[in-house]
Amino acid sequence: MAAGAGFTMASLPAAAFPHAAAAQTGPRSMVCIFLFGGADSFNMYVPRDNSVAGQTHGVYRSTRGGFAVPARDLLGVHDGAFGLNPGLPGLAAIAESDRLAVVQNVGPLIRPTTRTDFLGSVTMPQSLFAHNAQQKLWQTGRPQVSVDGGWGGSIAAAAGAGLVAPAFSLNGSIPFLSSTDVGYSRLSSTVSIERLQGYDASLRSWIPSFEGLQSVMEAGLDAAAESVNPFDQAAAASLANSVTVTEQLQDVTNNTDVGMDDLNPRSLGGRLAVIAQLIATREQLGMERQVFFVGLGGWDTHGAQAERFPVLLSEFDEAVSAFQGSLDTLGVADSVTTFTASDFGRTLTSNGDGTDHAWGGNAFVIGGAVNSGRYGTFPSLAIDNNPDDTTDERGNFAGRLIPTTSIAQYGATLGRWMGLDENELDQAFPELGNFGTRDLGFLS
Repeated sequence: MAAGAGFTMASLPAAAFPHAAAAQTGPRSMVCIFLFGGADSFNMYVPRDNSVAGQTHGVYRSTRGGFAVPARDLLGVHDGAFGLNPGLPGLAAIAESDRLAVVQNVGPLIRPTTRTDFLGSVTMPQSLFAHNAQQKLWQTGRPQVSVDGGWGGSIAAAAGAGLVAPAFSLNGSIPFLSSTDVGYSRLSSTVSIERLQGYDASLRSWIPSFEGLQSVMEAGLDAAAESVNPFDQAAAASLANSVTVTEQLQDVTNNTDVGMDDLNPRSLGGRLAVIAQLIATREQLGMERQVFFVGLGGWDTHGAQAERFPVLLSEFDEAVSAFQGSLDTLGVADSVTTFTASDFGRTLTSNGDGTDHAWGGNAFVIGGAVNSGRYGTFPSLAIDNNPDDTTDERGNFAGRLIPTTSIAQYGATLGRWMGLDENELDQAFPELGNFGTRDLGFLS
């Protein structure tokens, strides 16, 4: 794994925003792992032979056909009624330690929605079943594609910031951390952070005019900061913040061992290693709260799902296991919550070689503060008379499940754990008031 991380600023610095003390005491970090492409999460978390609300492995097997995971192969978790895909042994071990919650059938909703609503004239979230739109809806927590600003950014803004904003993306520019009130840093696990020229003492040996370059830059910053032109002031603030950020983050990422050096820096595990470094040094960086985003692509399994899905599960499981092990070793596991999100779930039925775009799906929440178990309502998997299915244009079973839990409820539960009050939660998730349960209970 690369010791450092490349750095760019996604927006203006947060230095001007005072730190807001969260209701909870002690530092906390939240890590979103986004499974890009639409993960087939109903083959990640599967009913076993025990009947739960009418769901049995037989019903599941009948609907999923050749893609069904045999009951004997499932890794039993929680009360044993459900099991994890055998490609997730690390996640099963985390469940065994009572640190895994499964949020069932979650997705974008405006309000609680039935099949009658979907087939009628009730307004639905925009552009259902479309990758880019649904990725944005998941990351903004809103049902409209036109909305800017993500709920991760709302959490980071509410937490406040010192000289370094407490929000980091290991996946480039993304809506999740976007905010008008606080910036976020874009990092790379394969490119080391370097100080700006003129501020890196290690360059003195080969830049003869090092001291002069630094003086020129500082003089320019001072002049811009004193200018009455707001654009000059904004540019000066951004550059000054970049100087501070690169200095602090270079020291942190170059000198912090989190025990994940054996992972490929280009993999999900390699990027989680950078996040572990920043969590390990969050107090050194003056961060009471941190919000991270990292993605793993490839989950759009229209074809060759039988071959591709196990490979994806393996990378995800290895990365999450290594990350959780690092947090345990660092002694910070109780104050870090990792959770998954994805474009959408996939159809319960096969297209012959894979599965297609659907709507609701299952999500995982991992960490020492997690109340282990399953949350929300598991939907019907039956082909006949399925009340949770959207049906296709001819009224036949489509295998696309209407969510029974909203992103707003999911995100608000995480946001409350991060210290947001009820007013801040309503601002981050305006549709939250449409749902009777504001806190799903999977965190304490």
